[in-house]
Formats: sequence, structure tokens, C-alpha cells
Amino acid sequence: MCLRILNGDLRAFSTLAGRYRRRVLSLGMSFFHNLDDAEDFVQDVLVKVYVSLASFRGESRFSTWLMRIAYNTAINSVKRRKEYTSLAEDFEVVDESGTPEDEHLRNCSRDAIREAVSTLPERYRVCVDLYFFYDMPYADIGEVTGQPVNTIKSHVFRAKKLLRSFLIEGDEP
Repeated sequence: MCLRILNGDLRAFSTLAGRYRRRVLSLGMSFFHNLDDAEDFVQDVLVKVYVSLASFRGESRFSTWLMRIAYNTAINSVKRRKEYTSLAEDFEVVDESGTPEDEHLRNCSRDAIREAVSTLPERYRVCVDLYFFYDMPYADIGEVTGQPVNTIKSHVFRAKKLLRSFLIEGDEP
């Protein structure tokens, strides 16, 4: 598909953009918390991907390469604006089969998770988001963030430890 795009097939790029749009939009929402800004972010990323497509060497999966462009674009935008906020703020547990008490417990759990993730240092929050909410393997997170895989593993491990401590024992990190 990349060759077709490089040869000027805009329909192929439209297909490719449609395939990854939701994932990039979700990342944009976790950084900007505003649909208009997130939509602008998606457009910026897709333009960068289109312009940079010739530089894709195929050493990693295309989705990893695209998410690295998206992540770097978001980080650069945030540096000009404000601090990163976790995708966990939009975390929802969906189960329609419960009682009102079950719904209340789910809401309390969701709020506790949001609060706990918000207390993590930014470097941990980013890794936790990409690992749990985007279901990315450590190697892909390393490529996206530019950090070594062992650093990513360490950040996720430490984040889980801090989250456990916060949620079970009520300790602040």
C-alpha cells in the first residue's frame, strides 16, 4: 500500500488514514482533552505521515512508526501548551447487566483508577497509557517514546507498584 501511496494513489492513503484515524484521535484526546484540538492534531499527524512516507524503512510495523510520529507531534504540541494527561481520565467500565449498586461500584472504581493514574509521574503515565489503554507491547512503546525497552518495563513495573500502593493502601506516590 505504501508504494501505491508514494506513486500518487490518494485513495490508498485515504484507506490508510481511515485505518489509523481513531487510534491517533484517541491519543490526541488524551493529550488535548478537546475534540477540536484532537481533530486538528489528527490532521497534522496525517500530513506528517504523508510527507514522511518515503522515509518509512519498514524496520518496524507501520502502526508503530505512525504512532511515533503522533506521539512526537503531541509531545511537541504539549510542550507549547500544558502537561500530558492520561487517557485513563476517559476510562469507562461498561457492563449493563448490573444493579444500581453494581453501577455505583463501577463508578467508584473508575474514579479511583483515574485519581490513581493522575498521581503518577508523567513518564510513568505515558508508559501505562500506551501499555494498558493502547495495548502496545514494550518494544513498540520504546519506539514511540524513544526510550529503551528496559526503561519502559521499569516504568510500567514502578507505575503498577505505585498504583497498587495508592489503590490498596491509600498512599500518595
